[in-house]
Amino acid sequence: MKKIIKLTENDLFVIIKKIINESQLENDIPKNILIGDSQTPFIAKQSNKFKLISNKGGENSLWLGGKNLSWLKTAVSKHEVSNYVKNIAICIGTNGGFNKNDNINGLVEELKKKFPKAKLFVIQGSWGWGGNIDKTEKIVRDYYKKFKENGVTIIEPPIGKNEPHKPLPVYKTIANNLDNSTLN
Repeated sequence: MKKIIKLTENDLFVIIKKIINESQLENDIPKNILIGDSQTPFIAKQSNKFKLISNKGGENSLWLGGKNLSWLKTAVSKHEVSNYVKNIAICIGTNGGFNKNDNINGLVEELKKKFPKAKLFVIQGSWGWGGNIDKTEKIVRDYYKKFKENGVTIIEPPIGKNEPHKPLPVYKTIANNLDNSTLN
C-alpha cells in the first residue's frame, strides 16, 4: 500500500530551497581543492587539477596566510557538507612550527565529515626562515607522518628550507606530483 505524504506550501519551499542551495554549492566549489596557509595559492597556481575555493583567503575558502592547523580545523567545521569534492590537498603546519601537539587527527576527522567522498593529500611545508629558523627536515617529516597515520597521502617533496612567499620551482614539482596522484 502506498502512503501519501501531504506537504504544505512551506514544506515545498524548504525542499526546493535546499536543492537549489546544494546545487549552487556544488557549482561554486571545485572538484579538487587546496586548503591551508599562505603557501596554498602558490601550489594552486601551478596545478592543472587543484584549485582554491576562492582567490580571497578566509574561513569560507579554507585558506589564509599566517594560519595554523587549529584555525583550519575550525574553518572546516563551519563549512557546508559537500559530496561533490573528490580530492583535498592540505597545506598546513608551517605557521604552527610543526607542533607535535597539533590535532591532526581532529582535522582529518573534520575533513571526512564535511567532505565524505574526498581523498586527502598533504603538502609538506617550509622551514629555515622566520619562526621556523631552527626547524629541521626531520622535524618536518615527523610532523607529516602523523597525517599518514590518519590515512592521508603525503606529497613529495616538501616545500623545503626556503622562504616560501615567492614563486619557487619546487611548487611546480609539488603540483605535478599532486596532479599525478589523482584519477580525476
